[in-house]
Amino acid sequence: DSDGLQTLLKLRLLHAWGSYGLKNPTLIFNYCTLWNDEEGTLIQGTAPSELTRHFSPLLQLGSVYFVSNFRVKPPAPSYRSCSHKLTIVLSAATQFEDVTRSSPSFWPDAFEFTPFSSLHSRIRSSVYLT
Repeated sequence: DSDGLQTLLKLRLLHAWGSYGLKNPTLIFNYCTLWNDEEGTLIQGTAPSELTRHFSPLLQLGSVYFVSNFRVKPPAPSYRSCSHKLTIVLSAATQFEDVTRSSPSFWPDAFEFTPFSSLHSRIRSSVYLT
């Protein structure tokens, strides 16, 4: 893990969801988020499942935040919601400052598309993209 405690990112929250484990599909395994920056670059965020109740009411989809007190690490090899080489790891110490009103230049959403021509090559892939 890399230390992101001294870093301040400006990000729009695009999506947030509970990730359920295959062994227990009724229990949230991780709280996951998908963010973009002002250039439209996507990055996934993750937090331990016990923080779901903390983050769910705090974070509003479509809002822009200054995010601080987080760590970064490589994404999990079996679950990636975007192709970014890093994942933001949120904790109870992570700080969010809502700056939506002063951030009109953000893209409202972002997508990474897989061409139909490359789907066949993903048949045996163990990396799942949502």
